[in-house]
Formats: sequence, structure tokens, C-alpha cells
Amino acid sequence: MTYWKRQANTHYHIGQKTNGSTIVGIKAPDTSEAGAYIEQWHGTPLKKNPRYMNITLASGKTIQSTELMRDLEDVV
Repeated sequence: MTYWKRQANTHYHIGQKTNGSTIVGIKAPDTSEAGAYIEQWHGTPLKKNPRYMNITLASGKTIQSTELMRDLEDVV
């Protein structure tokens, strides 16, 4: 029997607290980054709808949106 698995929310924005810091910038990856874009049949990457975005944190670290861990407030 197959079970439905909930996917994490992938919404993120500038000013959001995440990974122990705050998001200060969101940028599309460069086409030279391997795996960022879907390869077309003739070998060049499709330059829209990247698989992930590069996120710059206030701590100076740059991560991919796939590595995002949201810091939740005290939810009661």
C-alpha cells in the first residue's frame, strides 16, 4: 500500500529566520552550476525554472534552497 508523504513548505522570503540566521538575498543560480537547470535534448540547459535558488544569509553563508531549515517561533 502506498502512503502519501507530506512535503515541507518551500516558501522563503527576505527577512525570514532560517538556519540560525536571517535571509538577506535570493538569487537564481548561474547556468554553469551543475544540476541547477534541466538539460535540453541538444545539451544546453533550459535557462528558466531552476531546481533550486541560492540564498544568502546575514552570517555571510550562501546555501541552496534545498538546504533550508526554517526556524519556528514558539508555537503553542
